[in-house]
Amino acid sequence: MPITQKILACSLAISAALSGSAFAEDITEGRRLAKLAFASVDGDDRGYIDQGQFRSFGGDVFYSMDADENDLLSLGEFLAWDFGMAPLAEEMGRKDAYETALRVVFAFWDRNGDGNIAPREHLLSLGADFKRADADGDALLTEDEFTGGFSVMVALRAAIAPVPVE
Repeated sequence: MPITQKILACSLAISAALSGSAFAEDITEGRRLAKLAFASVDGDDRGYIDQGQFRSFGGDVFYSMDADENDLLSLGEFLAWDFGMAPLAEEMGRKDAYETALRVVFAFWDRNGDGNIAPREHLLSLGADFKRADADGDALLTEDEFTGGFSVMVALRAAIAPVPVE
């Protein structure tokens, strides 16, 4: 299946899952959505994502986010793109925290601070995120590594269901 169809299928699966479910525990629902995202990247159903799959999928996501097709992601485009968890954030009354988390991720990925993410910045950010998520250093991301270590998944889940400080 072409990657653009995978992105669409992932979005549709997440939307269908959200519309058909009563939101259970915050963390459980967020993790479930992160697992759906993992499954959409792991199109071969191997149980892991390699760097090539991760970058290819990320590149396709970049171009799907670039609404004005100028090869730059503005903050507005970044915020407007649905990572699949916006409906959950809204339902949980965490929309502002969700948007703040996206703004933080955008700021990290905008490596030169010019207010846009260029394809090269995006690629470098994905590489850094992959490396950070790859807990065992084997150059493959398991589902647990992806859901627990990929910056977008971590930031959005934390915004929707923050863990209390003890």
